Amino acid sequence: MKRSRTAAGGEVAGDGGPLSARQLTALVVARATSCAGFFAVLPYLGLWLVDSRGLTGADAGLVVGAAILANRAGGVLLVPLIHRLGLKASVGAGYLGAAVAFAVLGAGLRLPAYGWLVLAALAGLSLAMATTAMKAQVAAFPPDQRLRGFSYLNMAVNAGSAVGPVIGGALLEWHAGWLPLAAAVLDLVALAAVPALPGAWRASEPARQAAADGGGDGGEKGQGRARWLPQRPFVAFSLLVCGTWVAYAQVFDVLPAYLGDAISTRDLGLVFTLNAVLVVALQVPVSALSRRVLSRPHAGFGLLCTAANVILAAAVLLFAFGRTGGLGLILAAMVLFTLSELVWSPLYDAQVSERRGKLSTTAAYALAGVAWGAAESAGAWLGTLLVVRPGEAGVLSPAAAPYWGAAALALLTGLAMSWSGRRRTPDTPLSGHERNSRSHDNSHSHENSHDDSHDVDMPARP
Repeated sequence: MKRSRTAAGGEVAGDGGPLSARQLTALVVARATSCAGFFAVLPYLGLWLVDSRGLTGADAGLVVGAAILANRAGGVLLVPLIHRLGLKASVGAGYLGAAVAFAVLGAGLRLPAYGWLVLAALAGLSLAMATTAMKAQVAAFPPDQRLRGFSYLNMAVNAGSAVGPVIGGALLEWHAGWLPLAAAVLDLVALAAVPALPGAWRASEPARQAAADGGGDGGEKGQGRARWLPQRPFVAFSLLVCGTWVAYAQVFDVLPAYLGDAISTRDLGLVFTLNAVLVVALQVPVSALSRRVLSRPHAGFGLLCTAANVILAAAVLLFAFGRTGGLGLILAAMVLFTLSELVWSPLYDAQVSERRGKLSTTAAYALAGVAWGAAESAGAWLGTLLVVRPGEAGVLSPAAAPYWGAAALALLTGLAMSWSGRRRTPDTPLSGHERNSRSHDNSHSHENSHDDSHDVDMPARP
């Protein structure tokens, strides 16, 4: 297998061959089971703490908020540790830490509110560590295989987030004390899949030394600080696509409050189940189509982003009519929303690696996670604030304003990304397909390009 040395002293695959079934299976199993465990607990954590552990509603809300915040933004705090341990060991350590935290949560202890808060935050931090490291692993695949890897991760997340609440709801009715223990077991299943993931268990010596010098993942001593300083293309991309995440929040975080009694709880569950089923069924073929579009010599990324955000805007507008349009309209809106998500979710993850510049791969995904998590949280807060206000239920009422605004943001995001995809400046990174094409003409330049450097040894096949 042809390999090129990375700045971290490791290797990346250079043959661009297909990812092995064993590797993809391990990624999907680990990601799906860990998500199932998290979502088995999170939707019911507040209720469980109040009913089973005697916390007040306010204290339970703080505990749930700590878990969400740690899971969303905790990865950026753990980047130096991930660099020191290596990606594969970090994934394993994250799942092990989450299993321990959930096991202690379900151990029947009587703790003050801050004790539950610490345990919930530790669970969130552990899963953030595993997720950040796993995304960096996928980013280290050959450029033309990254989108495929992230597509499988998106499929796994949706499968886990669909199954998890079903498991949690059943346990809450049958034996509430086992709720966190089920999450611990699922995290142990994810941990069992880690040995099949690519890469070595330990970080390379240059990577550990660079982390000690300043948190970088490779390169000369003293450059570690630069690996924490995002460059303009990465900052612009991370902030521009926040519009997509604000629109996303209106569906997954605000929609139940907006629809209210317009549809039954059972029908609302059907709507979200449809999303998960479509992602699992269609993610692989849609990803293959996306890769074909990306292989176009001009503006493949811009075209995909524009199309995905236009469809997202249309879906969000249809949801605005959901209070009066009936279940059929809401299901149609969810189909459009899912088709959009199938494109932009793995595409954005893959683009983080393409646009990270001198940032370490791990730091890039951690920082992007913070920005996108903040955008979703802000969108959820503002949307909920507006939809729960008493007033008329019409599509032009203030309650529907978040959906009109989110649709406009999605359209603006698509236009901005389309312009970005057509515009080429010295600072704009080449796409993975473009780099692959140029590497055939200049293999020496390819081997020394920092855009293909990663944290640890990542062969395409284990």
